[in-house]
Amino acid sequence: MKENLDELKKKLEAILFCIPEGISVQNLAHKVNLGFTGTVKGALEELKKDFEARGSSLRLLNEGDIWKLRVKDEFVPVVTEAAQPEFDRGVMETLAYIAWRGGSRQCDVVRVRSNKAYNHIKLLKEKGFINSHKSGLSKWLEPTKKFYEYFKLEQGQKLPVPEDVEKRFEEAEKAATDKPAPVQENSSSQ
Repeated sequence: MKENLDELKKKLEAILFCIPEGISVQNLAHKVNLGFTGTVKGALEELKKDFEARGSSLRLLNEGDIWKLRVKDEFVPVVTEAAQPEFDRGVMETLAYIAWRGGSRQCDVVRVRSNKAYNHIKLLKEKGFINSHKSGLSKWLEPTKKFYEYFKLEQGQKLPVPEDVEKRFEEAEKAATDKPAPVQENSSSQ
């Protein structure tokens, strides 16, 4: 019985680690294939005591029916710097485009990535992944040292881009720069 409880606590801890927003007891029971929420709740209470007893930097929180694994307040400053920022897909695609080009004018990034790129660029600059400086009427955007370190690349290294992605970038660039030919009206009538 103790062995089963220990195994259940390990599974619950792993699940809680992967779901930072928290999860209900019912969903936890479903994920560990238990129909009894009472067993899961008991294991969570035991796990909470285990964290407290060993003086862990983590704590288990119960907010109503939602359970969360959190860093204790006194350790938040330590992990804040170490925590890597996570970006949504759109921001990552904007960053990938800038890096793929080895730097780009902001107006070109916006033309290819749409007006949403302005917010992406702002966020990427705030997080230290790109630098910008004035370049003519636009700004020049380029990856920073932090970018290369984060993605484990050598400074200035050409990004390894799968062929299909490179084709999509090239097509997007082409579509953004191609302008329809002006329509000429025929002034002679027959």
